[in-house]
Amino acid sequence: MDAQTIADDILKLAKRRDLTLTPMQLVKLAYIAYGWYLAIYEKRLFDDRIEAWKYGPIIPNLYQATKHFGSNVIPQSLIADSPVSNPENETFLDRIVELYGHYPGIALSNLTHRQGTPWQQVYQPNSLGIEIPDDLIKAHYLEALNEE
Repeated sequence: MDAQTIADDILKLAKRRDLTLTPMQLVKLAYIAYGWYLAIYEKRLFDDRIEAWKYGPIIPNLYQATKHFGSNVIPQSLIADSPVSNPENETFLDRIVELYGHYPGIALSNLTHRQGTPWQQVYQPNSLGIEIPDDLIKAHYLEALNEE
């Protein structure tokens, strides 16, 4: 599965909750979902690369697909009312939207790139394309899971 499919599902679930999302929120929610999924289920939620950019973890393919919206919300009229792509992930993704979907993009960005996060461990200023390894993401979210 790719990140864009997961993002579409997140948008559908947000729409059901009457939440609107900006591209920044969507990318961060997809990353957060990826991290929790990796920690809980010990497998990847999607196959796309996650890279350390200036404002935190970015999924380049998803960023490219949504950047034309700028800082505006993604119009709900563009979001299908169809079921999510994988019903097995629906409860999990809906919980991510419930817990994190109301945060503004900058708050999600701050959450994903504070001290000790996988992003902070690999980020190098003025360098693009540095992949954040799954083992760092998994360890971070396992630690958060154990704190719960």
